Amino acid sequence: MTAVGSPASLDDLFVDHAAADPRRPALVLPGPLGTHRTVDFGTLARRVEDTAAGLVAAGIGPGTRTALLVPPIADFFVLAYALLRVRAVPVVVDPGIGLARVRDCLAEVAPEAFVGVAKAHLARRALGWCPDARIAVTAGPVPVPGTIGVRRLGREGARHAPVAVAPPPTGTPAAILFTSGSTGPPKGVEHSPAGLLAQAGLVRDLYGLGPGDVSLATFPPFALFGPALGMTTVVPRMDPTRPAAVVPARLVRAARRTGATVMFGSPAVLDRLGRGAPAGTLLPDLRQVVSAGAPVPRATQRRVLALLGAGAQVHTPYGATEALPVTTIGSDELLALPDDGICVGRPVPGVDVTLIPVTDGPVTSVAAAGEVPPGEVGEVVVRGPVIRAGYAERPDATAAATVDWDGVPAHRMGDLASLDDQGRLWFAGRVAHVVHTADGPLYSVPCEEVLNRHPAVRRSALVGIGTPGAQRPVLVVELATPGRLDDALRAELLGLAADDPRTATVHTLLEHPGLPVDPRHNSKIDRPALAAWATRELA
Repeated sequence: MTAVGSPASLDDLFVDHAAADPRRPALVLPGPLGTHRTVDFGTLARRVEDTAAGLVAAGIGPGTRTALLVPPIADFFVLAYALLRVRAVPVVVDPGIGLARVRDCLAEVAPEAFVGVAKAHLARRALGWCPDARIAVTAGPVPVPGTIGVRRLGREGARHAPVAVAPPPTGTPAAILFTSGSTGPPKGVEHSPAGLLAQAGLVRDLYGLGPGDVSLATFPPFALFGPALGMTTVVPRMDPTRPAAVVPARLVRAARRTGATVMFGSPAVLDRLGRGAPAGTLLPDLRQVVSAGAPVPRATQRRVLALLGAGAQVHTPYGATEALPVTTIGSDELLALPDDGICVGRPVPGVDVTLIPVTDGPVTSVAAAGEVPPGEVGEVVVRGPVIRAGYAERPDATAAATVDWDGVPAHRMGDLASLDDQGRLWFAGRVAHVVHTADGPLYSVPCEEVLNRHPAVRRSALVGIGTPGAQRPVLVVELATPGRLDDALRAELLGLAADDPRTATVHTLLEHPGLPVDPRHNSKIDRPALAAWATRELA
């Protein structure tokens, strides 16, 4: 598939699709009392046009950093595309990371404007978010005194539309998207207009998406791509900040009612759907399920596939806020591989991947560091059009994560992996999560895979206690049935560890009732917090 026209931004791509078929449904959104409402492409395009003109009249234009704290309601799509239209810089922070972290993120990039729902404005005033923001806009139906309502903004903009698009200052990003902070403080990732277009184009081409597809979007970052790709975007009734609390029956009803052909969701959403879908559920129209943010266990994929029709696949692209997608693999290929390890597939077209020796220090170039041969674990380095431009207000972090690769800036992912002889990448965890023992380094994910295959284990985590270089390795398990770690099961699990060369030096096992995970995906284990807990347990 090829894009319509010659777009310079996601908004241009959306405009082309809206002009091609203005009556096609663009959004299907939850309504009151279990109802839903539909917005067609023509209506959405008019609202974006009017709102863009209103933003300019209010003083939000090229290069204006604008905090965007709006859940995936209609106004989210209107405002996001309107901000892109006027070449402002949306600043997106997931409120699920916690109010204190949201405050720190916003303080770091100092937005000049604040756009949010009533709840976000109340938090802004109570907690002192964005004290220097000179423009405040309220989304949603609840007005906030002292702010401009988005509908009033649109009405005022309608008098001036269409808006003239001026180029932003040189080097201005298209958006600043904050990471979840699951492996350190959240960072504001700057993406260029070309980078966002490249991401959307790869998602479209990899999975054959476009007009005629109906996307059940449970993950807001992917939901934003829907209008730009000409798809009908269905937002189910759920709290996007709590994906692990989604009600599976609601997803099933939304998919059936709309004839969803593709679903985007975090691993936690897939796990809930696979485990909790009503008996006898079959979703024959749903041919693609795409999940990113963390590895999706094969058992989860099998449960989801059991709900789908013949020929459907679960796709698990690998990447990060800084670069997505990097690799991808479908369930047809993955489930045919040995069930031992996390394969994240081959590099996507236009993206190059290599591995360099693991080091915590700076690396100037791939050539200077050297490349790790197939089969050995190294740090993942990526180059291509989808990688970030930099980190907002963090030149040191940008420099530390950037490495020269044959004259092209590349991104150090901070992840560990190995490459097999078929060019597939096998994920091995984070550099920051290596346990440095007196016997050598232990890599988190390969060690955890040893116990994760046991039916009594829901998931496990490797942590290190003590000083790096002499750390005591500890495997912490969350059981499928909490509290079942008796002497017999403990001995069985320790025996598995002893018999595998990856975990032969691990002699300590603890049970945790529910491993701490990141708020965005509910899948990435917070190993520093877990290490602190294990230290207290073993004191």
